Amino acid sequence: MDFKTILGRAKRGLREELRLYLVAVSSLAVAFLCVAGVLLAVTNLSAVAERWGRSGRMSVYLRDGAQPDDVTRLRVVLEGMREVESVEQLTSEDARRQFLEHSDVEADLAALPPEVFPASLEVSLAEGTSVQRVASISERIGSLRAVDDVETYRGWFDRLDGLLSAGRGIAGVLALLVALCVLAVIGNTIRLAVARRREEIEVMKLCGATDGFVRGPFVMEGTFQGFASALVAVLVLLLGFALLRGHLDASLAALSGTHVAFLQPWMLVALVLGGAAIGALGSALSLRRYLTV
Repeated sequence: MDFKTILGRAKRGLREELRLYLVAVSSLAVAFLCVAGVLLAVTNLSAVAERWGRSGRMSVYLRDGAQPDDVTRLRVVLEGMREVESVEQLTSEDARRQFLEHSDVEADLAALPPEVFPASLEVSLAEGTSVQRVASISERIGSLRAVDDVETYRGWFDRLDGLLSAGRGIAGVLALLVALCVLAVIGNTIRLAVARRREEIEVMKLCGATDGFVRGPFVMEGTFQGFASALVAVLVLLLGFALLRGHLDASLAALSGTHVAFLQPWMLVALVLGGAAIGALGSALSLRRYLTV
């Protein structure tokens, strides 16, 4: 079976059924875009979870009017703990400046005075510090006179972890639904193409064409539909990411200290090649059932 001949016939089929295939590709691109969008969200949530899990931290908020001697003693206590890697003191002005640097805020919020932002000690914990130990440190530090509150971010991290697990589950279910959708849409599209070329197929069979020779171009056309749909989805997602990256980056940096990232190259390749493979499978299954040769 000559691959070049099959490819040429597939190109001719794509030209003849261009409108039909454009409708199929545009519909499937929306489905692939949903999968890619969920993967993008899960990827960035994973990056946030990894950063927070790798570099544990806690914020020790100081009371208004805390005495410098009390703050100094507090730093000595923190720095003397083996779990503490570093302690950084932030004044109200420092906290305000960091907030404005990492956030895209309106003029009203930018005009807030430094007194609105509490002074704090930002504590970096050693990797692998247990949740129980963090809670113990928090309880001990919270009892000191200069401390107003201690934030360990444990509750937020637990919620993020739950959201991440839910996101992975949604991505898996959505990927399965999209695969079924691709199989159905491409199968129906190929069946319509087969019906329109029934006479041509009968002539080829009368001339001695093999089943593989007849089926080859249709499988190639289904592969192209799946490939093109996934590729269009990736390009649309990339365009949207480029347009919104500035706003998303500022928000994510302010909340978690990380920057928004696009999908990894291997994920993009897997998405596009997966679309092509599902398209080929949908076409082959459709031909097996509906192409009588």
